[in-house]
Amino acid sequence: MVAEAIMNKLATFGEANPEVLARHWGEAGETELAIAEWSRAGQAAQARNAFREAQECHMQALRLVDQLPQSSKRNVLELELRQSVVRMLWMNNGYSAPETIAATEQAAALAEKSGQLPQLVTWVILRCTSALVSGDLPTLSSLLDQALELAIREGSAKTLGNVHELQVVSRFIRGSLAGAEEHFLAGAEFFEHTDFRQLPGAAIAAYGWASWNAWILGRIDAARSRMSQMMAAVNPDSHYDVAFSGVFASTLNFYLSDYDRALTIAENALETSEKYKFPYLAAVARCILGRVRSELGQGPEGILLLRQGIKDLPQLGSTLRMSNFMGWMAASQARGGELMDALESIEQALQMNPDELVFRPELLDIRGNLRSKLGDNEGAQADFHEAIALTQTMGAKSWELRAKISLARLLRDLGNGDEAQIMLADIYNWFTEGSDTADLKDAKTLMYELEN
Repeated sequence: MVAEAIMNKLATFGEANPEVLARHWGEAGETELAIAEWSRAGQAAQARNAFREAQECHMQALRLVDQLPQSSKRNVLELELRQSVVRMLWMNNGYSAPETIAATEQAAALAEKSGQLPQLVTWVILRCTSALVSGDLPTLSSLLDQALELAIREGSAKTLGNVHELQVVSRFIRGSLAGAEEHFLAGAEFFEHTDFRQLPGAAIAAYGWASWNAWILGRIDAARSRMSQMMAAVNPDSHYDVAFSGVFASTLNFYLSDYDRALTIAENALETSEKYKFPYLAAVARCILGRVRSELGQGPEGILLLRQGIKDLPQLGSTLRMSNFMGWMAASQARGGELMDALESIEQALQMNPDELVFRPELLDIRGNLRSKLGDNEGAQADFHEAIALTQTMGAKSWELRAKISLARLLRDLGNGDEAQIMLADIYNWFTEGSDTADLKDAKTLMYELEN
């Protein structure tokens, strides 16, 4: 047989070209060998960032599984291949694209049917990931406790790390910042494990979301430290890692008001996502880049990027962070003087994804500032007070600082400088780190103005 000849006489060629061996084994009726070589070809393609080629190789292997007799071994093999296909679809088509959801459901159904613990926990994790990126937070929340219970029983570092990562994201988005911290700390040992880090983007997501969580809690040093840990987990040869990490790093730098650095990172993330066809990451990167550009005085370009990203995400099946991105649109429009458009956008943002509680203080702050510009001081004060009350419930000290800066400026303009000074000093003095950040510098300057 040709495949045997290649294996025996051209071993080096066969090692470097598994897809050739796969075709010949398939033609010879050696189905299991063909599946093994297609799988190896998929792994090789993935290693060189050829994710669409990797997806097709795993699909070729999956098609051949139908030729194998029914057995538990066959079911495990099929599930492994379906998982590989799903992970490539995540990259190539987006987490919540219709074809990705269909493949996820097929893999989940097979895992559930198996009744085996490793397969069951895989089933729940797949459904959790799909629910997360689609923005279906109630479904995600209902599945996560089951996922954690199964993961503890199953016991592998990969599974436990995966579930704790999803718990971090879910609790962060829903505004349970303390809960996100608990799961980050509980998962810390697993996030460092080699098996967990073999999952595409897993460590990047774990440290990236936890970095944002720390920033909102007012723990600036921890936010920066976790971002450094995230960057250390990036495989520089993986285009997906580079683009994915760029989404997190540019956003943190935006929150820190380091707009020049955020701009450079977001531009690179978008360029990489577009070049290597990561549509979901490209859409998110457009939103980030658009918001940063608006802060740097490039309003029209920023609004166009935001509009495109906001349009693309639902077409990819995702509503995750849409309230956040629409709020950014409103802030960008307001900065450019488009006040009525901004008011319409922020009202839309406040109606979107009500379970995304973590972004609501920022949205209220944006609307409060917008109402102030429009002369609605009473409405502005109501928004700022609501934002502050929510931040205090969440422990969101960075959001609280921003809302109190906004309210303090309004109170100053209304002649209530003493009240503004007391309120602002209270939150400013809470911070023990991050004195170099723009927010704390603004607060210090405003306190000085109120004193004199």
